[in-house]
Amino acid sequence: MLNEEKIRLMTRLTVYEEGLGVGDGRTAEYFRNDYVLSGMVGSFVAGTLAWGICAAIYCGYFFEQIFFSVYENSLGPFLRLAATSYVSFILFFLLVTLLIYYRRSASFRRRRLMYAQDLDALMEICEKEAEEA
Repeated sequence: MLNEEKIRLMTRLTVYEEGLGVGDGRTAEYFRNDYVLSGMVGSFVAGTLAWGICAAIYCGYFFEQIFFSVYENSLGPFLRLAATSYVSFILFFLLVTLLIYYRRSASFRRRRLMYAQDLDALMEICEKEAEEA
């Protein structure tokens, strides 16, 4: 006779292993802080490139004003604006990245815990069947 609970568990385990389990397996290789830090390093590089592109567009649009600031030797306020905008942009970018990667890590751990519980339940069912046989 077929054990429907065992079939459901095995189906759920297979769906997880072939779906989300593939990505979770790659993520399981990291500790939580290493996973978050690797995401933040990538975001720092991407954020710096994005800010650089925006700064280049800004400099191109306001080229005349920047040129006269260089000519009049009053580039200080422009450099302070650039530094302040870069720092605030990167801090915001890294904060968003930190929140996203911590949330991903938490959901990954929750799915892995549910997977382990399902495996334990399947093992108990198999042990009961072995004792009955």
